Amino acid sequence: MIRGLRLRGAAAKLPRMRLRLAASRLTAVVVLLGATVATAVTDPGSGRLVEYAKDTLTVRLDKVALADVLADIGQQSGAEIRGTLREPREVTAEFKSVPLSEALSRLLGDQNFALVYGKEGRLRAVKLLGGPQEGGVSIAPPAPAPVAINPPSDVRELLANHPPIPVHGRLAQVLGSDSATLQQLMELGLHSDDATVRAEALRSGVQTLEGEPVLRQAVIGMLNSFDDAALGTLLRGAAGDHAEEVAMQVLTQSRAPEVRVKASSVLQKLRQAD
Repeated sequence: MIRGLRLRGAAAKLPRMRLRLAASRLTAVVVLLGATVATAVTDPGSGRLVEYAKDTLTVRLDKVALADVLADIGQQSGAEIRGTLREPREVTAEFKSVPLSEALSRLLGDQNFALVYGKEGRLRAVKLLGGPQEGGVSIAPPAPAPVAINPPSDVRELLANHPPIPVHGRLAQVLGSDSATLQQLMELGLHSDDATVRAEALRSGVQTLEGEPVLRQAVIGMLNSFDDAALGTLLRGAAGDHAEEVAMQVLTQSRAPEVRVKASSVLQKLRQAD
């Protein structure tokens, strides 16, 4: 469905949603516990940085082929790049978090284009308009990217710098220690074969999140930037058969209204998909 047609000079504002990203299973669980950032395509040696997030584009380009830039956008967003590039050329540009429609206007110059969005506001396609011309270059559709998430730098720093968390009982026995990092807790909460260990690990993670206002607000802010279906997909990919159990644990153990509402919605999406 074409929800907006973006021609050079048009000013219509379009829905913004980003889902295709790359990161670890740890950060996917952080999202559910209360956490678009996009995975940037960067090649310092070639002067190339392309980052798509929340329907905005950040670039730092030094004589990079325009076709490669469009391919990067397609790869990160999961959108199909359709049509022909009328003027294959190299571009040099630098800007940060510019709405995609405006960013493409800057990069494409006089060539018109249309942005096609799906029902949930996710970018589905970028259509290059104007028809093929001699010397034009077609942009191949991107290969599907794995569903995952990469949190903003402030969330990453909070997680990486967090001191070990005291643990006890069965969890301490499995770890062979009376403390655990957030990463250890989340890995056990997702993948342990022992249901008791999974429950204790998730409980410790939720209690840590809700006991620290700075971490809680950073993670909740990130959580709210993604829709329920996206989070359900992330959790299913990270936790597999334990996905509904994890969502239920967060729902029943959390005291934060924002987290409980989101966990309930994600659980519903997971059940509908079964």
